[in-house]
Amino acid sequence: MGEGSLKMTNVVRLHKEQAVQVIPAVEDNIDHGIEVGMPLLAPSIKRDEHNVPVERILANIREKRSVVWIVTVGGEAVAAILTAVLKHPMRSTLFIEHVGGSRLDEWMPQAMEALLDLASRAELDGIEANGRPGFDKYLGKSVGWRRAYVHYELEL
Repeated sequence: MGEGSLKMTNVVRLHKEQAVQVIPAVEDNIDHGIEVGMPLLAPSIKRDEHNVPVERILANIREKRSVVWIVTVGGEAVAAILTAVLKHPMRSTLFIEHVGGSRLDEWMPQAMEALLDLASRAELDGIEANGRPGFDKYLGKSVGWRRAYVHYELEL
């Protein structure tokens, strides 16, 4: 074949999207959720331990006040989400307490879809989360999210 000729090959490369699952660790799976999810959530929990110690988080999970969601991509646990229902005076929301793990760009849309489905079925009024500035790039891809305020702290 000369220069500029069409090159042909019989090799075909298929890029399969890996299946994403977002599964709440409830009932008989709470211990599994703690075992798999807590190491993934550890960096987020550490950032907030001055407000809520890990022992309280574990108690909330065991007392069914909070739920660990395990996120798998292609069968591999890559992330975890911790949620709870917040009852405000005027409304109730699903609150995303912590998110941790890797490959967020691969699973965030499916995770938000699962949380939205739960919040809708539970007849909650919305979903809310606190997050670091970089989290915008992931929630910005999910329909309907808006930045409501920025949280500041001053330690004394």
